[in-house]
Amino acid sequence: MGRHESRHAMTLVELIVVIAIIGILIGMLLPAVQAAREAARLMQCQNRVKQIALACHNYESTFKELPGYGGERAGFLIRQLDGRSRSKLGGGTWISQSLPFLEQEALGSSIQGLARPIKITPTERIQKLVRATVATFHCPTRRDPKAYPLLPPYVERYGNFGARTDYAMNGGAAVIDEEASPNENEAPAIKITDDGVWVLGRRTRLNALLDGLSNTYLVGEKAMDLAKLQTGDGFGDRSPLAGYHDVPISSHSYVRYAARSPAVDSYENCLECHDFGSTHAAGWNVAFADGHVALMDYSMDLELHRAQASIRGNEVVRRKR
Repeated sequence: MGRHESRHAMTLVELIVVIAIIGILIGMLLPAVQAAREAARLMQCQNRVKQIALACHNYESTFKELPGYGGERAGFLIRQLDGRSRSKLGGGTWISQSLPFLEQEALGSSIQGLARPIKITPTERIQKLVRATVATFHCPTRRDPKAYPLLPPYVERYGNFGARTDYAMNGGAAVIDEEASPNENEAPAIKITDDGVWVLGRRTRLNALLDGLSNTYLVGEKAMDLAKLQTGDGFGDRSPLAGYHDVPISSHSYVRYAARSPAVDSYENCLECHDFGSTHAAGWNVAFADGHVALMDYSMDLELHRAQASIRGNEVVRRKR
């Protein structure tokens, strides 16, 4: 007779133990996978900020000034420096000005003239242009590059949806305006203390950056309310890329100020319309005026933050010991 081979069947208890071990291993591996994915998204975000900075420099090489003010009204709840007022200078938004240097010449030239007219009929062509997204202006950690809902008065002008940006130009150093009395549900007003790259009523030349290009913010990630990433109703996110100059909150969608320390995005953030910030837990990305990109810590000194937003130079920053 041949020898019979016995087969040992796995018991239910053994199967449960194996499944439990696999579950533990997956649980240990998942954070590492998520961290690796976020690191890749963070690097992609930095690359996009870098591309925007290079586009601004290419614009400057052509026009001898940086992209910037295009005819916007003064921002909502912002006290401007003396002598800074709305002017007849045209050119859409700083974003539409820079688009031709991001290989988006057709889109840039098409939307640049939409911001100034008092009234625009949202034809099919206009709606298509305003919905056109540019992936370079979106942080991959925060949200997808797609058109998001428009609210009044933008919806009557451009239709139901519009492309957005997660990045904003540096509007300068600021402090909380203690003399202002905003409504209970509004963000505290700010008072600009020093010009940034984006200045109301004028464009900025590189030789005006007295701090030096490597010490001055150019473009960085803007703060946002996590509850309003998809809805488009945050005060700092309502304007599409095309802009609308007669609305005081339009520039809040693509200009930010160093009035408070940057922070990671949170829910019910009523300060998002003025501040820099990010969805990255590690920090927020900013391109300096010389083109280099840095990941800035949320715990950075506020006075240093304001000094790097100012183009004036000669600020004295007392570092904490």
